[in-house]
Amino acid sequence: MSFIIGAIKVIFLLGFLVFIHEGGHFTVAKLCKVKVREFSIGFGPNIFSKQGKETKYSIRAIPFGGYVDMLGETEQVEERGSFSEAKVSSRMAIVMAGAIVNIVFGVMIYFLLMACYGANSSTVIKQMIPEYLSENTVLQAGDKIVMINGEKTRIKSDVDNILFQSNGEPLKVWVERNGENIELKVIPTAIQYGEMTRYILGVEVEQAKSNLKNNLYYGFWETVEFLDSTKDGLVMLLTGNVQLNQMTGPVGISEMVVETNGVYDFVYLLAVVSLSLGVTNLLPIPALDGGKIVILMIEAIRRKKMSEELELKIQSVGFTFLILLSLYVSFNDVVRLF
Repeated sequence: MSFIIGAIKVIFLLGFLVFIHEGGHFTVAKLCKVKVREFSIGFGPNIFSKQGKETKYSIRAIPFGGYVDMLGETEQVEERGSFSEAKVSSRMAIVMAGAIVNIVFGVMIYFLLMACYGANSSTVIKQMIPEYLSENTVLQAGDKIVMINGEKTRIKSDVDNILFQSNGEPLKVWVERNGENIELKVIPTAIQYGEMTRYILGVEVEQAKSNLKNNLYYGFWETVEFLDSTKDGLVMLLTGNVQLNQMTGPVGISEMVVETNGVYDFVYLLAVVSLSLGVTNLLPIPALDGGKIVILMIEAIRRKKMSEELELKIQSVGFTFLILLSLYVSFNDVVRLF
């Protein structure tokens, strides 16, 4: 039974995210009057299909993807309603739509989850923790930490991130105490976790009251933090600070989905995967939406279409790269499972 429930969760999460991604392409294509021959969720053998007035709607056996087959997308067709004959701006909008839908959906769901969950940690100190007190600390219960080393601290994770990067160096901490802002010098305490060192202030913070104002405030800044961490991860990937064996593919994602406990964990992962899917698709790699956008930008600058033969070669190289990368990442995912 647990296997069946896990499979249902994986199929729903991946299937739904593919559906809204391809739905973005489909909707904008229709708005731009481009003919869509098939809208498919999944690849491989056909499980279900229904022919509409213009478009065939399909569900296929392999849920790790989908596609919108537009007239003139893979070949130049001089016909009304052809993708290749649409304006460059229309084609760019169609290509970008899927990733944008995933990004917007992921951000909205994350914000709603943070705002509705209502268990937000403030930056107000509830009490000191004697065994973890910082050296020469002058912090007091009731202090609200408003800034550290010139960086504003709106939520607890802001404090944690600054401490993580501090390397144990003395910190200039501004706190709000009795209506006044006071500058304090605090030396964080080092805590060892295996080979990793973590720095803390030795305090316990208060949980923010659950009301509409607080929930919207903390939901907003938690979402900003979420986007910032996504940006940092992308920068690390592009600069080579993330090794290929650290990447996670469909197998690893499926394992995480199966292990989710409760609605909160599932919806949280739904938001994370949606945002990751959208951002990844915008990378300038041929065969991804980002690669297609680069080709369209070149066309707009040259005011001349790239030759169909050259474009197909570029897309083939990109597709081959993605297949090999997917196989490598999936292999590592399987190895990690065992």
